[in-house]
Amino acid sequence: MRKFRVKQSVLDFWNRIPPQKRKAIGIVGCVFKWIYRILNRIVRLVLLSLTLYAIAFTLVASFLLYRAFLYGYEIYDNVKTLEYENPEMSRYMDALVDSNPNVKLKHRFVPLDSISPHLRKAVIASEDAGFYYHPGFDVRAIAEALDANRYYGKTKFGGSTITQQLAKNLFLSGERSWERKFKELAYALLMEKMLGKDRILELYLNYAQWGKTIFGCEAASQEYFKKSAFKLNLDQAINMAAVLASPGKHNPNARYSRFMASRRTVIYQNMFPKRDSLKVDSLKELNAPPEEAKAALPIAE
Repeated sequence: MRKFRVKQSVLDFWNRIPPQKRKAIGIVGCVFKWIYRILNRIVRLVLLSLTLYAIAFTLVASFLLYRAFLYGYEIYDNVKTLEYENPEMSRYMDALVDSNPNVKLKHRFVPLDSISPHLRKAVIASEDAGFYYHPGFDVRAIAEALDANRYYGKTKFGGSTITQQLAKNLFLSGERSWERKFKELAYALLMEKMLGKDRILELYLNYAQWGKTIFGCEAASQEYFKKSAFKLNLDQAINMAAVLASPGKHNPNARYSRFMASRRTVIYQNMFPKRDSLKVDSLKELNAPPEEAKAALPIAE
């Protein structure tokens, strides 16, 4: 009964309104009705879009996390294997064989204690003077390389550490890309954490290129000096280390090569600095060089 009275009151009020005003009110009401419908539809579409976006984002994020897991696990597994296994060939060696199936590579693995201490120190002096003091990458060396490349106007120098070079040789291709550099850094950091410096140096010396088809210091020592890597003297070790900068073009017996003479001088100066220097932190336990070794080294012209 009460609802009926309220409804009747509303009708009476509506009937008392003049027809023209009634018509205007009807138009306004119709406009608001359509506005409500449009807003309602927009809100529904926005909510639907947000729901679809959330679903798509969840799927993409899940896929990326899965890929990141596989990506990271592959790197971890490869490095973990190096703790107890020595690969038959590096990725670089595989690529060399793939490009020329008839090529015969010379390679023999030997433990670190079967490699001359002279050669270990010469290689560090040549390739990465701060080897025992950085976490896998050397910011100072990178900055110096960038300055030098900017000076020459081209990429002439690199700031890669021994660890980074090992990662590239063992696992990565020679392409130049940000993804490869990221992988190289990831491998380097993980190898430093899991393997330690001595194992990294052991692997580097055994998989570094010392000639067009010569890999590892033992095969190189046998090829160039007809002796084991353990028996290399200081002069021979420095000559061997000098080759690493360009193994495809030079060999340790090229004593009159200006390139080799220049490299030998740099390595010798790094091994036996005139004063304590941060540049040769890894070798500062070395004191004065033997006089016979100093006399044996040619002076770069």
